[in-house]
Amino acid sequence: MNEQQIICTCENITKQQVIDAVQSGHHDFRSLRRELNIAAACGNCHRPILQIVRRLVPRKQPITSPLPMPDNTQQPRHFPMPWKHFSHAKLEQEYSPSSCIDDIMVYIQNYIDDSAIAKQQLTHQADLNVADDGGQTIDYFPGNPGAPLVIYIHGGYWQELSKNESCFMAQPLIAQGYHLAVIDYTLAPQASISAMVQECCQAIAWMMQQAWAIDEQEIILSGSSAGAHLAACVLQAAANNQQGLRAGLFKQAVLFSGVYDLRPLVDTYVNNPLGLDMDRATAISPGLASNQLLPPCLIVWGANETDEFKRQSQQFAKFLEADGVPNQSLEIAARNHFDVVYELPNLLYS
Repeated sequence: MNEQQIICTCENITKQQVIDAVQSGHHDFRSLRRELNIAAACGNCHRPILQIVRRLVPRKQPITSPLPMPDNTQQPRHFPMPWKHFSHAKLEQEYSPSSCIDDIMVYIQNYIDDSAIAKQQLTHQADLNVADDGGQTIDYFPGNPGAPLVIYIHGGYWQELSKNESCFMAQPLIAQGYHLAVIDYTLAPQASISAMVQECCQAIAWMMQQAWAIDEQEIILSGSSAGAHLAACVLQAAANNQQGLRAGLFKQAVLFSGVYDLRPLVDTYVNNPLGLDMDRATAISPGLASNQLLPPCLIVWGANETDEFKRQSQQFAKFLEADGVPNQSLEIAARNHFDVVYELPNLLYS
């Protein structure tokens, strides 16, 4: 590898500079961006930097227990597995949401730009510390006194993006009066998915202790892609009074283009930093666990998504129905995996 190759033209950052920063203890993109003085508006270097992190940083071990299985048994429910018959190339294509669009960086740059505008124009509290070590933070945008709180968990296949690029929907939400909180969580390979679930639960439990002028009976949880998976896990933790959360905490959930059965990912490139085997993928798949006592859920995806991403959402909605959870499914025309979440302000009800 050419260690002097420039991987960020905005700041002329080389691979060797990234390697040196990683070896000095900066193990995630957020920390590296601060260490290397990468501009917040730069979206060009995200993936090459993460590739270096994945190569150099060992994974943490899971620190939470598996999700509860249906009827308190240890046997997961049957989730159809058409992917078992795919070629490896087909499997990777189906679980590559960018295969349906021309350039993913157009959408990432939109996230960055729209989030920057929201932070410039809206009153907000940035980098609120959730954990004592200061390593886990949220951004909070206050709305009208007594209005509902929307909690958003970003996507990025558990290994990319952050809250900093994920408040792009803040302006229309605040205009409607909602409060908005956007959660940061530690990414792979530094953290396991189980640890991410625990962090999200911890962040929400912390929010419930704050003196925010919100309607505590109107807490709305949302997430996109990997964030939808994490949100579904949080819903199940709350339904079972786990991780400091309580049953009935959430009034509703809006989940965009989620992965609810993680087993197809085990043999794909997505799993390189995740380190899942089939047992672990099963244990952290909300689509294979009990969904009883969940709040009403709106399951959303874009028309321009792969068949597998559509199937994941459709099948999860069927299981919600079977478990007696009020739910609706919605495919949105002219939207894809990366921009369908912009519809969130149009889909909320109170």
